[in-house]
Amino acid sequence: MKTMNSMTKILNLALITVFVAGCAGDRYHREGLSQISEGKVEEGLATLAKAVEEEPANAEFRKDLYARRAAYVDKLLAAAQNQRQADRTAEAEGLYKRVLGIEPANARARDGLDALIRDRRHADVVADAWNTFKNENGNPEQALALLRPVFAETPGHASALSLKREIEEVQARKQATEPTLRSAYTKPINLEFRDANVKMVFEVLARTTGINFILDTGVRPDLRTTVYLKNASIEDAIELILQTSQLQKKVLSNNTVLVYPNTAEKLKDYQDLVVKAFYLQNADVKQVQNTLKTLLKTKDTVIDEKLNLLVMRDTPEAVRLAEKLVAIHDLAEPEVMLEIEVLEIQRSRLVELGIQWPNQLTLTPLSTTGSASLTVNDLKNLNSNRVGANIGSIVINANQQVGDANLLANPRIRVRNREKAKVLVGDKIPVVTTTTTATGLVSDSVQYLDVGLKVELEPDIRLQDEVVIKVGLEVSSLGTQVKTPSGTIAYQIGTRNANTVLRLKDGETQILAGLISQEERGSGNGVPGLSDFPILGRLFGSRHDNRQKNEIVLSITPHLVRNLNRPDANQGEFWSGTESFLRTRPLSLQPVVESAETPQVKEGMAPPTQKISSALSNLRMVEVPAKSVALTWQGPSQVKVGEEFKLSLKMKADGSVRSLPFQLGYDTTAFQVVDVAEGPFFKQNNGATSFSKNVDVAGGKVFVSVVRSDVDGASGEDTVAVVTLRALAAKSPGEIKVLSAAPIVQGESTPALRLPTPIAITVTQ
Repeated sequence: MKTMNSMTKILNLALITVFVAGCAGDRYHREGLSQISEGKVEEGLATLAKAVEEEPANAEFRKDLYARRAAYVDKLLAAAQNQRQADRTAEAEGLYKRVLGIEPANARARDGLDALIRDRRHADVVADAWNTFKNENGNPEQALALLRPVFAETPGHASALSLKREIEEVQARKQATEPTLRSAYTKPINLEFRDANVKMVFEVLARTTGINFILDTGVRPDLRTTVYLKNASIEDAIELILQTSQLQKKVLSNNTVLVYPNTAEKLKDYQDLVVKAFYLQNADVKQVQNTLKTLLKTKDTVIDEKLNLLVMRDTPEAVRLAEKLVAIHDLAEPEVMLEIEVLEIQRSRLVELGIQWPNQLTLTPLSTTGSASLTVNDLKNLNSNRVGANIGSIVINANQQVGDANLLANPRIRVRNREKAKVLVGDKIPVVTTTTTATGLVSDSVQYLDVGLKVELEPDIRLQDEVVIKVGLEVSSLGTQVKTPSGTIAYQIGTRNANTVLRLKDGETQILAGLISQEERGSGNGVPGLSDFPILGRLFGSRHDNRQKNEIVLSITPHLVRNLNRPDANQGEFWSGTESFLRTRPLSLQPVVESAETPQVKEGMAPPTQKISSALSNLRMVEVPAKSVALTWQGPSQVKVGEEFKLSLKMKADGSVRSLPFQLGYDTTAFQVVDVAEGPFFKQNNGATSFSKNVDVAGGKVFVSVVRSDVDGASGEDTVAVVTLRALAAKSPGEIKVLSAAPIVQGESTPALRLPTPIAITVTQ
């Protein structure tokens, strides 16, 4: 008995324990979900973990814990990655540690912390590379060597990629810039050589001007020339002597020239070639390739139709001319929006009025026996009682029907220039054709006929905002069904067609009408003679009048989406050299003012070098590279949330500047970059420029490069770029700053640069 009582107490205690544990698990579960809904996610996850500990077998508790923990961990990891990309290492490190607090074994968080350590180490390496590149004795090759370990561990490192791109840009500019002959002897000279030896002429010029001439062994020793020049520059004189003597030059430095014979073999040995890649946006790559081959005689060209890429290898002059030709071809194709309205108006009138009298009387002999056939006796005894009469009924017609129907189609279709557009509003009617072979095999084939409203348009957009449109209109309807002797079913199709060519201004509406189908039918019956009387004739006859009229109206209005931008006059006409030599400028003499101090260099005479210093009035203007460059900001100091505003980056240079690659940084929490446009600084004197931009939204950086493609640079003070931004959130204040800039001038010198102080902009609600 005591044993039974003990067992009962143990069972009761176990049941109470299970009940209490179950109540605790439910309480933790509800409390954890409530905390998560209130935003206390980490506390809620800890409470849900207690619920799972209380009831390990409860699948619902485990599901809620695992699902909410995984979602929150993913959110923290994504936020940490964004902070890491924005170079906010402290915030990213805190987020990764929070993830490890929730999931101590999370591999992504541990890898993220390791990556942060690696980023700090890489940041120091990138800073060293930057200093190596930017110091007075900058060494681009050493800077790239410092960056190689960074790329080996992190190929996508943003700062390293930015520095590498800037270094490569500077190197590319230096390599692409051909050395020009800039003699220290800038006064005009007079030359009088009569049948003189060319080598002797170059020797005299070398002693006079200080220019070094290196002659190839192929220059004939007996080659002679005759030159008479007055008030000419030394560069033009050298060029004319070379051209008239069938020689070519290669400028090695600003005072050294290599002279060689103008033959195909020597050109292959000395003439430098450039590889240029053109990524075409609009033009057809095959057509551009054919243009370059035809005009520039370029042979080494390769195209990639998938990328719309053309790569050519030719002389620098040919590449410069190819750039201009590609710019003429690679224009956005015009587009037009055609607004079409087609209206089909159908009217029908039916009038049927009068009395329809019987028009016949039928008399039938009757059989006396009731049989269907008559006998001779029946005919003999034929009288009024033996004749049956049949007469039609009298019908009074008083019917009038009026019908109006409108079929309207109003499509809007966007079409590229000289491309066909088709609109079909209707049905496709199947027509079955049965074919029987000699073996008795029967097969059916189905063809479909377009029935309904069909419009075909082909626009030709002209430069004066006019559109020439070829219009084809067809309206068809399904008629009666026709069955051939072989059993094939065909249909009678009623159709109306109109084809024309229109020339309309942008927004002008043209209506095409007059496609009218009118049908009138009338019929009547009545008592002969009596039905012909006016008015009274309606009492002795009936009249059926049916009128149907169908008209089609087409309205078409073109709206230009984009027209062809006609290139400027200087882009549509430019020098290309001679049939044998490609040049971007003509061979001509620059006018120079003659002076009494102008030296005379004659055959067999040493030049009067003692007079060089006294002829300052005849100095020729040459390009002076800038020695100092200063950048400044101009823009508002306060904007409102959601407002777009512009910042102008101005540059002041005391000499000519060829290019300016620079990098901007901005606060991504306060601002959004809408656009970056080129300013007028490098466009001075109608100069041709190349402008590129790249916005790194995640990193809050803008990479901009402006290059003047003319030989001479730009100077003075003006706007380089205009940045359009949008204020996102209230900030007091948000900063936009120039992170780096590298002005490029003619020659090897690097100007002193003064970066602007960051511009602080307060964003208010």
